[in-house]
Amino acid sequence: MSLTAECRAFCRTHGLFHCQTIVVGVSGGADSVCLLHVLHTLSEEAGSEDGAEDGAAFPVLVAAHVNHGLRGDAADRDEEHVRSLCESLHIRLAVKKADVAAVSGEKKISLEEAGRWVRYSFFKETADACTADGQTAYIAVAHHREDQAETILMNLFRGTGPDGLCGMRPKYRGVIRPLLFASKSDITEYLRIHFLEYSEDASNQVNHFTRNRWRNQILPLIADVSRKDPVLPLLQTAEIVSDDRDYFESRVQEIVRCNAVAGGSDARGIPCEVLRREHRAISSRIIRFLYAEKFSSGTDLSYAHVVSILSLTEAGPGGRRIALPHGRLAYVSGDVLFFEDLTDLHRGRPGTWMTKTGPLLLSGSVDMPETALPACPGRRSVMDKNSKTSFQVETIFVENPMQVVYNSRTWYCTCDKLQGAVIRTRRKDDWFSAAGSAGGKPLRRFLTDRKIPAFTRDRILLAAKDSQVLWIPGIGHAEGFADEISRRRFDESQVQNAGEGYGSADQKLCRITIYDINDQEEQ
Repeated sequence: MSLTAECRAFCRTHGLFHCQTIVVGVSGGADSVCLLHVLHTLSEEAGSEDGAEDGAAFPVLVAAHVNHGLRGDAADRDEEHVRSLCESLHIRLAVKKADVAAVSGEKKISLEEAGRWVRYSFFKETADACTADGQTAYIAVAHHREDQAETILMNLFRGTGPDGLCGMRPKYRGVIRPLLFASKSDITEYLRIHFLEYSEDASNQVNHFTRNRWRNQILPLIADVSRKDPVLPLLQTAEIVSDDRDYFESRVQEIVRCNAVAGGSDARGIPCEVLRREHRAISSRIIRFLYAEKFSSGTDLSYAHVVSILSLTEAGPGGRRIALPHGRLAYVSGDVLFFEDLTDLHRGRPGTWMTKTGPLLLSGSVDMPETALPACPGRRSVMDKNSKTSFQVETIFVENPMQVVYNSRTWYCTCDKLQGAVIRTRRKDDWFSAAGSAGGKPLRRFLTDRKIPAFTRDRILLAAKDSQVLWIPGIGHAEGFADEISRRRFDESQVQNAGEGYGSADQKLCRITIYDINDQEEQ
């Protein structure tokens, strides 16, 4: 059977053509050139047969190429070769020039990881542009059998557990691998038969890169010692372990569906009690499932990380955390385990934290100096010690009740309450008494009750006068109003003639709004 026929059968078995568009990642190397040509051939055959499987038209092919900016003229020649190939096949091409070295330095990851991040980000961006009107687009990459074997072996020594031993799937999270069944020799023979030219990337022979060392040194050594090609037994192991994975995945998904808890920053968590009662084979997979759900991949979560996270869930109700690779965090809040990406906070950048009532605003540092609220009307920048926090505070008089609008960054209060008020982060003796409540409590207790994780509390922006907290954007206020319910209470107690203004000068109503840099640029 020809490679094209095998590919057609493989793709039909795994549903790889159930989409309207396929974005094909094409580097210009042998594997990706073969993939593009095979898919083009299948597209032509489907067109001549007046339709593909199930009567549906074959997906439209779009090629995507990333010039990594690492190999100078050679990279430019690869790009031109891909352009020429796509023109000859009448396939639309999207190209991105990227500074992968800069990305590597910025994200503090290897060149390999940075290149992969740039490629898949661009492939997804290209696919998203093809998904108008509810259509679907898959991303096709040219991994083959030997790539699969390398991945399994690398995952084994990373300690990623049984799921890592399953290797790459033919289809997963919108990425398809139509050549996963094929060997490297199959691909080379196909290129020879069809007289297809391709680029030889010299960096593939540089053993500085991790995968190259496995490919060029470790696998040949295993073959020499075992006196047989290790690819087949590795793939057979993956098939066996995949059956086990499918069973456990169904169990894990059901447990998560029944027990998951919504947390901050659009995350889902799992009660630690669930992890404590389940067998370790299940609880460890729940951890991997939630990690992969949050970060789109779970292969960099090692066995040691999982063990540490399990220990974290056994130690009590909350306030605990451990650092994970790439600026990520596992933490327990209210006896619920969550994952979070703290990359921006680690770099001293401002950010947000989602709560049920709205996004909290976080400064770029934990000891941001206080900034007095601007005189009304006026604006003032809110800067932290790193000069990276880019919020601005605006106060204006509300001349007409119709000017009142509600969002998580806007608060209404009379002028007298703002005298001496500042924007800052929390302090040890802060006290908060929510508007309409009979009493108050220390701010730390209020934040704990609201299940705000400890690592965000020292960065939360708030308005305060001395130790009295007046407003916490996104979560609550002690004076004035921030929604229609609290406005009615405010009007009853403060406003005598709402249609003609809001009383004397010091009782005049102000609107206080915090903008971030993007909000500011749009105005």
